[in-house]
Amino acid sequence: MLEVKKIKIGLVAIMVALFLTTGVNLVFSDNEIPLQEFEVNLDVSPLNPEPYERVNLQLSSYATDLNRATITWQNQSGVVLSGIGKTSYSFVAPGPNETIRFNVSISPSEGGFVTKVIHITPSDIDVFWESENGHVPPFYKGKSLPITNGSVKVVAIPNIQKDRGFSFVWKNGDKVETDKSGYNKSSFIFKNSMFDESNIITVTASSVDGDYVGQKSIEIVMFDPEIIFYEKNPSLGIDYNNALFKEIKTPSELTIVSEPYYFPLEEDPYRFMYKWRINDKIVDTPEKKEEITIRPTAKSGYATISLEISRLNEMFQKAFTELILNY
Repeated sequence: MLEVKKIKIGLVAIMVALFLTTGVNLVFSDNEIPLQEFEVNLDVSPLNPEPYERVNLQLSSYATDLNRATITWQNQSGVVLSGIGKTSYSFVAPGPNETIRFNVSISPSEGGFVTKVIHITPSDIDVFWESENGHVPPFYKGKSLPITNGSVKVVAIPNIQKDRGFSFVWKNGDKVETDKSGYNKSSFIFKNSMFDESNIITVTASSVDGDYVGQKSIEIVMFDPEIIFYEKNPSLGIDYNNALFKEIKTPSELTIVSEPYYFPLEEDPYRFMYKWRINDKIVDTPEKKEEITIRPTAKSGYATISLEISRLNEMFQKAFTELILNY
């Protein structure tokens, strides 16, 4: 029995020695696997830069310590940065329709060699907006401003030389407007909520061939509607060049025309109520509800003319103004 135990102990010792020897060889063989290109990430911020915007490039990897690697950054002009641990590079994007290319060479400390290549073409999108159906008088040089609970139209035009088909993705705040996004949907109409003083609208335009991706965000601030008075002359018509404010002197009969700026009159003009007052007393609504004629009954004096316009069932779409007449 004693001899048998010695033989078993000897066999166990030999097996342990073989295991340890082969185990050391296996550990060394794992470290000989070279770094792969897909194990290194090259991120761009912002993702879709605009012309002349500052751009940051950042390397990262889970497979190797890039802070110990020798990294060389090169573009069309040559080497722009090189050294150990140079994991990031910042530059100013070129102009519209220009492309810049970067070759990034990475030599890990444990050996091997990896190259990352990236092309950056700045994207520029012109975005225009205006109130949908907001009222302004004839020949008004400005645009109709959006109001609370009003509809706003936004249009995106990619600034690119070549004519390409584009697909558009629209976002109102954090919400993607799926039904209003898609191929050739370059315009977007939304209705403001009474709880939002402004809306952040983001559009992403992508060319069908995949060579162009642009993104733009704008903030659209809501305004209050307002009423402005003008004088109507029987012979010359409405004098839109001279608005009537605060207090004026009139020697005789005067016809005042009201212009309800930014109200969506075209949507449903019958839902708007006009309340005219003379010296704080409500008067019958004139046949032409947007204008009133004042005839002084004394040689001298004054009168306060006021008007309130409101939209039925829209508590935030109302405006008030007044004018003092001296005669």
